Amino acid sequence: MISSQIKVVVRFAETDAMGVVYHANYLPWFEIARTALIAQIGLPYTKLQSQGYHLPVLEANVKYKLPAKYDDELLVTATIKEMPALRIRIEYTVHRGNEMLTTGTTTHVFMNNEGHAIRPPEFVIETFKKYF
Repeated sequence: MISSQIKVVVRFAETDAMGVVYHANYLPWFEIARTALIAQIGLPYTKLQSQGYHLPVLEANVKYKLPAKYDDELLVTATIKEMPALRIRIEYTVHRGNEMLTTGTTTHVFMNNEGHAIRPPEFVIETFKKYF
């Protein structure tokens, strides 16, 4: 299992008329945590892209438990619990202090520059093997 955390402070622009974070704004926070996680293990997206690989989102799920509000300091955690094969599943949590506000998942597939789904390249498999 590998995990990474980032801090986010809710900006006014991310809230709705009620001062609550608009639901779609959690997905960019997931992306920030996900790219930090991938970079932390030595696979920054820029490296993948420069070698002709991409990780598009196939599926995204978000469960809202408590609202985040303007100026809240949040901790977003991204976790990969299983060795990636054809797909990579990443789980997320969003906390404000000890309160869990949101959970979610994204599923990704490796794709080449031509837009075809492919098996992960060997250098990616070897990198993940170090953690699983």
